Amino acid sequence: RVEGLTGVWVGGRKVAAIGVRARRWVTYHGLALNVTTDLAPFDHIVPCGIQDRGVTSVKELLLERKGEGASLDEGQLLDQVAAALLESFASIFNVNYCVID
Repeated sequence: RVEGLTGVWVGGRKVAAIGVRARRWVTYHGLALNVTTDLAPFDHIVPCGIQDRGVTSVKELLLERKGEGASLDEGQLLDQVAAALLESFASIFNVNYCVID
């Protein structure tokens, strides 16, 4: 966490955005997790209006940890992250889910 900022942060870089809005008695909420996102377009904007912070992705974080020349299977990474996110959500909110292909 970064005091005063929303989202999920790793090493001062935002890896996930979280949003909540209420309008006319209806709530909207969402989660955007950068897993294999192409981060190049973020070089041309100020992400989330935050001047002194960057963005990252799960893939970039894993590649940094593995070292130069490392590679990842993006499809496999997306599947693993989706499964982990669903399991965590179900556990935290005490709900069951069913994946429909």
